[in-house]
Amino acid sequence: MLNDLFTMILGNSKSKYDRLFWLSAFVFCISNCTEPFNAPEEDFEDILVIDALITTQNINQEILISNTFLFGDSLRTESGASVSISDDTGNTFTFREIEPGRYISDIAFAAQSGVSYSLLVNTSNGNSFRAGPLSISQDAELESVRPVRSTSEDGQEGVAILATGFDVEGEATFYRYDYEETFQVVSVANPEFDLVVASEFPPTLQRIPKTTVENICYRTQRSTEISITSAENLSESRIQDFQVRFLPKTAFELRSRYSILVNQYIQSLTAQTFYEDLRDFSNVRTVFAQTQPGFIKGNIVSENTNGTRVLGLFEVAQVSSQRIFFEYDDLFSDNDPPNFIIDCPADAYEPSSPILFDLINLGTHKYRGEDFGPDDELLYLVSPKGCIDCTVYGTTEVPDFWID
Repeated sequence: MLNDLFTMILGNSKSKYDRLFWLSAFVFCISNCTEPFNAPEEDFEDILVIDALITTQNINQEILISNTFLFGDSLRTESGASVSISDDTGNTFTFREIEPGRYISDIAFAAQSGVSYSLLVNTSNGNSFRAGPLSISQDAELESVRPVRSTSEDGQEGVAILATGFDVEGEATFYRYDYEETFQVVSVANPEFDLVVASEFPPTLQRIPKTTVENICYRTQRSTEISITSAENLSESRIQDFQVRFLPKTAFELRSRYSILVNQYIQSLTAQTFYEDLRDFSNVRTVFAQTQPGFIKGNIVSENTNGTRVLGLFEVAQVSSQRIFFEYDDLFSDNDPPNFIIDCPADAYEPSSPILFDLINLGTHKYRGEDFGPDDELLYLVSPKGCIDCTVYGTTEVPDFWID
């Protein structure tokens, strides 16, 4: 999550604590000025970004490492780093880089209550960063996740995904939620044949039996919002019906079967403060906003004396998860599910049409069926590729967790 949110430019300012304030000004300027603005690259400061979350799930834990980059540029991942986590019982868990900037633990492990964990990152250029020791002191159960019909603040009718969490011991205070949603993409048509190019000279098409399955796919999307709440001023450590996700009833995700996995994290005051600052910063839309956060301070420190700075957070958190499935008709009785993601007209052409040949040859359209013209001439029907081939949007591989 942090790497998605740290898409930023950091330049020199009068005070090192004002950098994110001036970033807000920069974002404001480039979004409101009509004249092009070129960022001063000579003032750019390279800051390491570390997103390190270790949970109570017995999985191959993941750590993401990148660098700040100029607004509009591509993500700058940090490759070749040495990453490890050690605990106070003598265990050391090493991480390997499976793709640029993404480090996975060599073995699966779960954070244990009462055990302290420390993070060590050594980059390829000789810089060292550390965090911890940290331990899990609180936990809570994600009691329920449920979809309900709701109306958003701007008047949109849709579905709210609500989560309820509770700590029977009454100790958990700070809660954070994220989700992973998976939904079916069902093509508007599932023809038995394909049109393929048989010859370019002369331009000739051939109708052949379809050999691939491309009418039902699955697409997975992860949350990027910061969803945090607190039971600090409540009579008990219960979070009741916290809205994790809202989908307008016109959202394409609701067209067919939909599933969402909600994760509830119990985090420390340090983590809560970090995410609050990050959320405040990401919500700043003008330099005249009342809230002007300074440099966001995490709990990862540099061991170098050359002034290299790091932006990020090391967390050891208890996590509780639930997955639910539902369909549009489970919540709405109007029998009017959302439209397909694109328009899908069925355009008719004679088999020898040069326009039809170009559409198939360029791969923009696919065969949908056949019809007959006013003089009983054979016509081929085609639609945009994404209307017939769902792999444009997802994969035909059924997820292991999927229930029809």
